Parts: sequence; C-alpha cells; structure tokens
Amino acid sequence: MTTAWQATDEDLLLGLRVAQEDVNEAFAQMVELIGEARSRGLAEATGHKDLTDLLRSVQNVSRSTARARVRAAEDLAPRRQVTGEAVEPDLAVLAAAVAEGALTPEHVREIQAVLAALPPHLDAHRAPLEADLTEHARSLDPDAVRRLGKHALALLDPDGAHPREPRPTRNALTLRSLGEGFEARGFFDRESAAILRSALSPLSAPCPTVPADTDCCADGEHTGHEPGERDPRSTAERTADGLVELARRMLATGALGTEAGQAVQVTVTVPLETLVTGEGGALIGFGDGTLRAAIDAEAALRLACDARMVPIVLASTGEPLFVGRDKRFANRAQRRALAQRDGGCAFPGCDAPPQWCVAHHVRHWAHGGCTDLDNLVLLCSQHHTLIHKGDWVITMEGGFPWFHPPLWVPGGPRRTMLQRPDLVGRIPAQRPPPRVAQFH
Repeated sequence: MTTAWQATDEDLLLGLRVAQEDVNEAFAQMVELIGEARSRGLAEATGHKDLTDLLRSVQNVSRSTARARVRAAEDLAPRRQVTGEAVEPDLAVLAAAVAEGALTPEHVREIQAVLAALPPHLDAHRAPLEADLTEHARSLDPDAVRRLGKHALALLDPDGAHPREPRPTRNALTLRSLGEGFEARGFFDRESAAILRSALSPLSAPCPTVPADTDCCADGEHTGHEPGERDPRSTAERTADGLVELARRMLATGALGTEAGQAVQVTVTVPLETLVTGEGGALIGFGDGTLRAAIDAEAALRLACDARMVPIVLASTGEPLFVGRDKRFANRAQRRALAQRDGGCAFPGCDAPPQWCVAHHVRHWAHGGCTDLDNLVLLCSQHHTLIHKGDWVITMEGGFPWFHPPLWVPGGPRRTMLQRPDLVGRIPAQRPPPRVAQFH
C-alpha cells in the first residue's frame, strides 16, 4: 500500500474523503449496536448505572461523548416490540442517511438540537424539517446545518421564546462612562435595526490587516498591501468602528456613501491573451493608471469580476482594446435580483451577505459569457478565489446556481439554502447530474 508521503495530491485528497466515509460507516454500525444493547437492557444486566455509564466503560470515552451516542441510538436505532416486530426509529429519515454512511456524528447532533428546539405548537413541521435538514446535511458541514436550522426555526416561530423579563418597546441608546471610554447600551425595534445594520454593513465588513500607522479607507477596505489577511477585530469591534465612521461621514458630508456608488480607485491592466488563455500576468494599480504590482492570470481573471476594478485590456502591440466594464458588470437592478435569488454568497454553507459579494460570471465574459442573471452568481471574496482555482464547477439549473465539487469532496452537486431559509421544505433539492471538475 502506498504510504501517505508517496501519494499524489489527488490520491491524498481522495484518501481523506474515504477515511471520513469509513468513520461515518463505523458510526452507523455503532448506533445499531448501542440500540441493540439498550433493547437487551445490558447496562442494568452488567451492573452499570445506565447505558451512558456502560459506554464510558466499554469504549473508554467521556461522559458527554457517551451521552451523545446514546441520544443518537435513541432516535436512530430500530426498536423491537415484545413480539419481535420492528418499530421504525423516531427520526427515520435521518436514520436512513446515517445508515448510508452519508452523515457524520456532528450532523446528527446538530439536527437533533434543531428538532429539540422546535416548539410543541409547531410539531406538524417536525417531519418536513427533519427531511429537509437531512437532505442538505449531505452537502453542508455541521456548522452550516446548525445555522440553517436556526434560520428555519426563526421563520417558523418569529416570536421566539417568551422573554424572561420585560423588554423596552421604544428605541433607546445610552452612553455610560466606563474606564477610559464609554459603554453603549440600547434597544432598537426591528425596522430601526434593519435600517441601522444596512447603513453599517459597508462600514463594518472585515478588511485586511495593515500596519498600525495606516489609515482605514472610508469604505472599510485598505489598499497598498497584501490581500487575504484576517481582520483581527471581532464582529463587535468592527460594528463599533463602522458606527463611528458612519457618524464621521454624517458630520463631514451630511450624506452616507453606498458601496455601489464608490469611486473606482484601482485598475487591472491585462493583455488580451491572458484573458483568453488564462496564462501570463497583469498589473494592478490606482485609477490614474499608476502601476503598482504584478499579479498572475488567475488573480486578473478574478479581479475582472469586481465592480471596483477597471480592466484595461491590451492588444499584443500594447494599445488598449477595452477600458472599463459598463457592459460587463451587473447593474444595480441585476444586483438587487441576485441578492434576492442568492441571498448572499451562493457557495453552499457560506453566510456572507450580498454587500460583501461580487457578481461572478459563471461563464467568464472573456470567454463569451453574457452579463445576464442566468450567467451571474454572488460570491464572497474567499469563494470567488476558490471558484477561480478551477476545481469546482458552477452550472445554472432551474434558475439557481449549483456547485459541482471535485472528486475528493463527497455529496455531489449542491446549492445553498443557508441564505434562503424561506425555501426550506418548499422546493425539493433535485440535484442535477454531477459534472466532476478536473484535478489540477
């Protein structure tokens, strides 16, 4: 057998997928064994306090792990009546997916938690919710399934749990002196919060790390440094900085800027051959044409999708063939339509809002792709970069983007539901035939 260090990149990635599938199959077998041990009363027969205590002893695992496995068996393992007749598990749909080896133990715990949080008066939604979450769990990681479940619960029960104490009913904001600064506390009704968060969104988006003596741009981004570094600020810190910037703009100009209305500041000068062949390089600089740094073809193609970039396409002799992107970038009406359709980044499991996304051409405009809704998809910067790597393939099926993973990613074609919880349980996830991307 080839050892890991001797394997090709593709074989290594496929090996990781197979290893996880083996873990899933072992979990399915363990659930069945625990269920049978429960039906035989082996915990009491062997002098253990309960089945959790038995598993801690037999499997040498923590109490929390043993308890989670017992809960899984209670919901997923088949039971038998005194007559020997089989009884369907409580979560039959989820149990079937686990038996196939399609889900991880973490998927099971997240779906159980969502169903446990469903209020009794909404019990009629339990079965459809179980079926939908199970289907999407085949291609979404457990964290994404948890978020999808929370969104679905919020739509099913918008009033939520009864508050433990009376809450204010009118907008209120107080600033209280605390140490070297002030502590802000407040309450906003839903309409006011929506307005405030919409205004803050472009000002509090994560931006790359820069030196301490570098000022942040007004739109929450930086220039003149390496992209892709994580913003060290927490969400609360970014929101606070955005609120201060919002006040500064109001004081200075009396009006708020919009993301779509930002002046173009960066150009990408790229040879036509680079756009056509995907090979070579390009130059990136300020809007006045001052060149600053060389970038590769992959980055040039990716940046050509960005509204804030002006692509200058050069002929082989060096003269400009095309400047700007008036006919190649989605207009505001199309952006609104994309925001409604995709809800944000369309990559499965991503929850980046529309304001942080670019309109990516499914078929690149350099290769003849049109700037039409059926050829556009919203992608955040991370997944925009991932798609341009070429391992994933996007197709449009039934008016929605579907993402076809490479060989080493299980689950087949998938589409996002995290950004569109209103479709959960209403539109079946009919998967298109897989189109496997080639390994590079």
